[in-house]
Amino acid sequence: DNYVFEIAPYPYQQEILDRLDAERKVRGFYRNLVVAATGTGKTVISAFDYKRFCSENKDKPGRLLFVAHREEILKQSLACFRGVLKDNNFGDLFVGNFRPESMEHLFISIQTFNSQELHYKTTSDFYDFIIVDEFHHAAAPTYQKLLTYYKPKILLGLTATPERMDGKSILEYFNNRI
Repeated sequence: DNYVFEIAPYPYQQEILDRLDAERKVRGFYRNLVVAATGTGKTVISAFDYKRFCSENKDKPGRLLFVAHREEILKQSLACFRGVLKDNNFGDLFVGNFRPESMEHLFISIQTFNSQELHYKTTSDFYDFIIVDEFHHAAAPTYQKLLTYYKPKILLGLTATPERMDGKSILEYFNNRI
């Protein structure tokens, strides 16, 4: 077991986690966008958020889809989740030459998602928790199938820059709330 020390969120990360919790439990918003500067640990926040979801929903399979656009980001994100969850075997990569053993906890590139037509291989409610990294890309056509097909319990978008160059708003996916 590699995890002899406790990983805990920084206070500013905990504040975001508390706000996410309130958005869902108090306001009933289950599609949430986290905007925070690069390097502030948005992936760590998402991993703790997912961990809490699993602990509060032990009756659900807790299936996770983590979508990013680069292999390197997916590798780092998977390592982060394994650390936070203290599970060396958690998750599978589906990008480049990596093929998953299971679809349950998938870290996939948007390119692979589209080329493999993942939506044909899973039901619309298969994933309980979907995280989209660099969500400012999500107004692009490549993300439309992902965002329109799946009906997760929670959709979590992560970005440092909610404004897109082309002026399209991504806030429509999140009840126009950050």
